[in-house]
Amino acid sequence: MCGIAGIVTKNGAPPGEGDVRCMTDALAHRGPDGGGVWIDAGIGLGHRRLAIIDLTDRASQPMRSGDGRWHVTYNGEIYNYIELRDICEKKGSTFRSTSDTEVVLEMFRHFGSECVKQFRGMFAFAIWDRDERKLFFARDRIGKKPFFYRTLTDGSFAFASEMCALRALEPVTIDEGAIRLFFGLQYVPSPYTGFTEISGLPAGSCGWVDHGSLRIASYHDWSEVSTIPRGDVVQDIRALLDESVRIRLRSDVTVGAFLSGGIDSTAMVAIAQQHLDRGMRTFTMGFPSIYMDERAEARKTAAYFGTDHQEFEARPEDLIQLAESMIALYGGPYADSSALPVMLLAREVAREVKVVLVGDGGDELFGGYRRYQAFQTAKNLSHIPGSASVLPLLLRATGAVRHDPRFARMAETVRATCSDANRAYGELFCGSYFGTKDANRVLQPDFLERQVNADPIAYICAKMGKEGHPLARAMRFDLESYLADDLNPKMDRATMAYGLEARAPLLDQQLVAYALRLPVEDRLRYGQGKVALKRALKGLVPDEVLHRPKRGFQVPLAEWFRTRLDSYWKDRCLDPSSPLHAYVKPEEAARLFDENMRGTDHGNRLWMLLSLAVWLEGLKK
Repeated sequence: MCGIAGIVTKNGAPPGEGDVRCMTDALAHRGPDGGGVWIDAGIGLGHRRLAIIDLTDRASQPMRSGDGRWHVTYNGEIYNYIELRDICEKKGSTFRSTSDTEVVLEMFRHFGSECVKQFRGMFAFAIWDRDERKLFFARDRIGKKPFFYRTLTDGSFAFASEMCALRALEPVTIDEGAIRLFFGLQYVPSPYTGFTEISGLPAGSCGWVDHGSLRIASYHDWSEVSTIPRGDVVQDIRALLDESVRIRLRSDVTVGAFLSGGIDSTAMVAIAQQHLDRGMRTFTMGFPSIYMDERAEARKTAAYFGTDHQEFEARPEDLIQLAESMIALYGGPYADSSALPVMLLAREVAREVKVVLVGDGGDELFGGYRRYQAFQTAKNLSHIPGSASVLPLLLRATGAVRHDPRFARMAETVRATCSDANRAYGELFCGSYFGTKDANRVLQPDFLERQVNADPIAYICAKMGKEGHPLARAMRFDLESYLADDLNPKMDRATMAYGLEARAPLLDQQLVAYALRLPVEDRLRYGQGKVALKRALKGLVPDEVLHRPKRGFQVPLAEWFRTRLDSYWKDRCLDPSSPLHAYVKPEEAARLFDENMRGTDHGNRLWMLLSLAVWLEGLKK
């Protein structure tokens, strides 16, 4: 797990070493264990190292092949590197290190760009061919590791793990289309980034820079990923999970785990304990708000498995302290508030271990989100006569009485489901932030008019496609967009800010491919999610965890904005000079704040406005 950067010059001259070092310096937090730069005709590669496998200098990067033809800068973990090393040795490779980096280099030497199809793990890397003077780069299928790139004014190609390294080279301009998508999604989807000059390489993509020309292509299709034969679902899932956890325990440093009160992280700990000869170290972050605090449940789970457990607490003061640095860390517009507790947890855990297992992916693969249940309910309600007109009115009235905007979201979902299931899911997804109706009310009319082609609902509809069950399409969107461009960046930036590596066994490519083949009723049935996963985990995970209602890693934002964060929010979002007003009507921002003060939960919306205001202000510095 590291930070990578590089420049390929258009004229074939060596890039300035100072430019490459400037990029790696901007990524120092991703690799506190060392750094390196290699400069040659037409190419400069940079690297910051977080040493996990082979801690010696033999594994330092940029790394060259034995014959000096290929050089690599690589970020990630190839969990099947031991098996791939055997393949390379049979083809004549001689290894100088025990690192997975050298395996990546040798696999490329033997298989070229096809090597990525054999990698099982998370990665972003670039390999320079010194003889043919061209660059190959790639990003993993699920989008765990980031890769950003831009073309400089002189035609040179530059890439890096984070946008801060690319912004250090030349100025950038705001992409308003990305901001419009952000208002609906709370993140910016690849290849958009928030800047017109910088692009994000989509998950499962690779590219070539060859004598000044750039080519990007997708290298995978989930339907083509091999998995174990379909037999007994329970046994299949258990076998896949066991192998996925086992190979993610490969490390030359201690591996711990993030532990909440939920199914996914508990399952990771339960399986890992079966492969360890010692008690695992586990860590939990909680909140002062009892309704969103899972420390007691995590403590009980830790005691059940006999782990060495530590817990920490996130408070509103932490948000004020970290807000600007946290928002800047994500590079573009980003408003997933759970990044705060993850970042705080990573800060503390990095003092204890360098690698953690996390439970990311279970909800997208096995139907765990509450919005899937709401989507299914709306689909059923849409068959009732008058559902397109009467039911939405009743739901909105109920929501107004209860000060709960979720009823309004359901009203829009029911209405949309009557005509277009994809649009219904789009309204449901964006309704937590700014769906169509709220966007038209809150956002500036001229901004909406300029960015009519960047509508987030239309984006979701297009990504979902028309094939398969509507709920399966919704889960596929979440896997390929929400997970890849929101949840994965959240975990990557929050952990790598402190030199901590996060491994997600549930996102193993074979397990993902298997889950995508499951019928919808094996994921969501009678309003209960994770049906097949719970069956597979019975006996491994305590029953009370399997049947515990889902909470998620939610921050009590609505409550915080009514108390300790009220003046901070108003200073940033309602000040007449706030750059937010170019996109948001100030009177509507004030209305949302006032409604939240009176009891309506607008926590997500207020955080979204605050994060955008802070991001815009930060661009001026």
